[in-house]
Amino acid sequence: MTNLESASLLFSNNLPAFAITRPRAGAGILAQAFWAALARRAASAMSSAVASLVSTTTSLKLVGFRDLKVDTRASFIDDKVIYMSNNASSNHQTVAGVILDLLWEAGVKTTFGIPGVHNLAFWDALGPNRPEIVGVRHEQTTAYAADGVARTTGSLGVALTTTGPGAANTLGAFGEAAISGSPVFVISSEAPIGKRSKDGSRGLLHEMDDQAAMFAPLAKKLAGVSMAISVTDGVTAVDVAAEMIRDLLRAPVGAGYLGIPADVLGQQFTGEKPKLEIGQEVIEVDIAAAQAALADADKIVIWAGGGAVDSSDSLSALATHWNAPILTSFAGRGIAAESELTVVAPIHEPETEAVLAQADALVVFGSQLDGMNTKNWAIAWPKTIVLVDVEPTKTMRNVDPTAVVLNNNINGVAAALVSGTAARESWVDVAAVNKTVRDRLRVGEKSARGIALVEAIEQHWPADGTIVCDMSVCGYWTGVYAVQPRSRRIVYPVGWGTLGFGLPAAIGPAANGSRTLAVCGDGGVAFALGELATIVQENLPYTLLIVDDGGYGMLRYDQQVMGHPERGVDLLSPDWAILAQSFGLSFTETTIEELGDALDLKQPGIILIREKLYPPKSTSPRWNEK
Repeated sequence: MTNLESASLLFSNNLPAFAITRPRAGAGILAQAFWAALARRAASAMSSAVASLVSTTTSLKLVGFRDLKVDTRASFIDDKVIYMSNNASSNHQTVAGVILDLLWEAGVKTTFGIPGVHNLAFWDALGPNRPEIVGVRHEQTTAYAADGVARTTGSLGVALTTTGPGAANTLGAFGEAAISGSPVFVISSEAPIGKRSKDGSRGLLHEMDDQAAMFAPLAKKLAGVSMAISVTDGVTAVDVAAEMIRDLLRAPVGAGYLGIPADVLGQQFTGEKPKLEIGQEVIEVDIAAAQAALADADKIVIWAGGGAVDSSDSLSALATHWNAPILTSFAGRGIAAESELTVVAPIHEPETEAVLAQADALVVFGSQLDGMNTKNWAIAWPKTIVLVDVEPTKTMRNVDPTAVVLNNNINGVAAALVSGTAARESWVDVAAVNKTVRDRLRVGEKSARGIALVEAIEQHWPADGTIVCDMSVCGYWTGVYAVQPRSRRIVYPVGWGTLGFGLPAAIGPAANGSRTLAVCGDGGVAFALGELATIVQENLPYTLLIVDDGGYGMLRYDQQVMGHPERGVDLLSPDWAILAQSFGLSFTETTIEELGDALDLKQPGIILIREKLYPPKSTSPRWNEK
């Protein structure tokens, strides 16, 4: 055996094929030793080694560690440590394999899944130039993690699930992605077509009638047709996969579902692989309606939403041209971060709403102006509202616009407005507004502790890292009030308000290599504690910050405001230190004052703070406070 460093070791003599990769520098001692043992045994190419290797894999409990990388095709033994196949030299052009090829061509490098007896063809087809599958512990996480990838990169997030209950388990996460306009693609097996009855379900394992119908109400609509589709043959499966990859990434982006029979996924693909088309449709920029609407407006405000997260530079230039303050929705946090005209406090704070109240016109880029972002539309709207959006239907249910610019090219529209409209005089001191809000929050009885948490995270989490918030009081403070140095840095599940989002969604960006902080309460984090095993097994750069207030703190406050008894909101917390230890995670219990030191350790693990925070004004019970 020569050049073991190159990592390709094959058995012959009609034995299964193995391929392993030497652990990266700094890998654990067990991983290094295991690799050396594999290399020695591979050199002998004896059939006795096969049984020994399988036994060794199990006994060393190295299942799935990223210290050992897999680079072959076929099915796993104990997940990622060894990859065995009788077809390692074949092209492996199954339907599942071709779909993985399309995903790779679309820039997808990581997917998330749980193997089931019906979807094993995806794991069987893994190999070079195909996305890896990060194995998680619950199907909800496949879609949550895919959503985390989609929101932080703009690329397609992909979840691979199995028939029936496996697919159904993704629905909460799928809904959050869909309502938030996140490009998430759930691909699931369905009951084998060869065993089905034309009259309906007959009791096959996991079978149900019309599996796609579960996803249809939530999925992106294209020409009025839901992108939740079940197919019955391999050629159609591949063609539809290519079309959905293209269409889910076209503005307005959204979530979709593709169901493929289990016996079709593993079939050899006999058709012609479609050419993948990625990119936005070109729509001519026409700003005439906006020009007319804004002709007499001296004080313009820009509102930037989730559809504008890739338009920071162009919106900054437009803001400078108009001397227009920039407000951002929750999904737009970090847009135009370097502009001196960006108002960092949300519209729910009186100083920010006062800016909008002085304006003659509001120009909205890529936002639905939903209820949570606008206090259920009770904010002080200017008389002139211009919408810039490729699909403004929902926004037009919320406001009556003066003009609409139908376009998917926000950068192009912004540039046209710079050249096609007059400059304006400065009319508000945005820096003073930002300072006034923050100074007031630092000393407020209801806000001082919350903003102290925010400032610790602002000052000690790296700008190139990612923050993922749950629907929790600590998440409301961080997701809405933390100043972001760039867009796509922070993820906040306000679209559907999905409790339990934080821990599993943060796996997505962490699996993509971004140092990730999940900010969660003790209630929501319990939805997905099994994923602590995923964090360890995949060796993710992941820090979980838990603020334990003894239950559902926001709901406890809701009951107080409503004058209800506090029922159902006080929860038992585990011994967090023992829990972390049981998964092999580091653990630090600290305070808000000392949180910065814990974050500076740059050590994956759990950080715990025990404190009851008062909810911020961005939460609905406080909207009408004076």
